[in-house]
Amino acid sequence: MLLKLPERVSAREARAFCGAVSAELAHDRPRVVVDLSQVKQIDSVALDALLKCMVEVSRRDGAIRLASVSPEAATVLEMTGLDRAFEMFPNVAEAAASFSVARIKAVAEEASPQPAAA
Repeated sequence: MLLKLPERVSAREARAFCGAVSAELAHDRPRVVVDLSQVKQIDSVALDALLKCMVEVSRRDGAIRLASVSPEAATVLEMTGLDRAFEMFPNVAEAAASFSVARIKAVAEEASPQPAAA
């Protein structure tokens, strides 16, 4: 799922974002890419919602990736320490592709024989 956030992200937009993510939680291993390219302002309520959604998605063995993070959004994420909580990618295509790479690694790990316990 791809979600593109608007220029100003406040409580109202955060509720809409969480609603969209909630619909994705019905799937096994939800994968969400959030495009932040247009974001100029993001408030604390929206940041909290983004973090809560990330927790819910990760509980279902999924992930949220941030893509095309605008300079303004990057500054806020860095100031709040959330830049370390999310995986960020330079563009939407790379963020989406990262899910495929993660899936390939997981399948390869499941398929590789485990060493016998001594």
